[in-house]
Amino acid sequence: MGKKVIINADDLGMSEGFNEGAIKALRDGVASSTTIMINQPAAEHAISLLKEVPGVYVGLHVNLTTGSPVSNPEKIPSLVKPNGEYIGSKDFKTHKKKFVYEDCFTEIKAQVKKFKYLLGYYPSHIEMHSAMDDQSNKAIMDVAKEFGLHYDVYYKGEFLQPSPEKYFQVEEKLNSKVAEIINRGATPNDFFNDSYDILKDKDNGLVTALHFHPGYVDAYILDHSTLTLPRVRDLQTLTSKSLKGWIEDNDIDLISYGDLKK
Repeated sequence: MGKKVIINADDLGMSEGFNEGAIKALRDGVASSTTIMINQPAAEHAISLLKEVPGVYVGLHVNLTTGSPVSNPEKIPSLVKPNGEYIGSKDFKTHKKKFVYEDCFTEIKAQVKKFKYLLGYYPSHIEMHSAMDDQSNKAIMDVAKEFGLHYDVYYKGEFLQPSPEKYFQVEEKLNSKVAEIINRGATPNDFFNDSYDILKDKDNGLVTALHFHPGYVDAYILDHSTLTLPRVRDLQTLTSKSLKGWIEDNDIDLISYGDLKK
């Protein structure tokens, strides 16, 4: 049995241009899973494109920093500006603002319910987008437990997941080396050089999860994200013939977050 790896396309739903690229990575590339930002204006557009990749797994990419919330802004004051839009990730990453557990819980639960409304079923996996801290991560854990969902978060310095008796355990690659790749965009050589330690960790019994942002850049991305060119590089890499060959040659078993439940 080969090494199990999740290659996830994050940020589905962020913009129509991005959606087209993300679907291409799932349809023509090696992306094996995706997570949708259900509160974004192009979420319904993304859902309409899923017919091009029948059977693809879709989880929830919880977003507390980009665009507008699902909840009534008056009920989550710590997350929004006076105009009702999110404060943004910069203030949370620089610790000018702190996440408030109750507001995070309210908004995350609303996003889970909107996911169900738009897709017809609850996500089985939820994860956080961009900025996060112990309060937001505790909220996502508690919402996940209420709905019986899989999650993986860093909480009080530990990487936490649901019971190992129920789910295969995931090793999320979020070290400084991987962060550098995310910020510049992935290349096939990052796989060939084993920058993600996939081959190094082949026998550790854990599922390796890798997160990419494959998609096209349009005006919405330019106006709402600091991650621009790397998205196009990720798309080029995940659809490259050389990477497909490397995955086959090294007996990599591509799975999704939906495959984690035992």
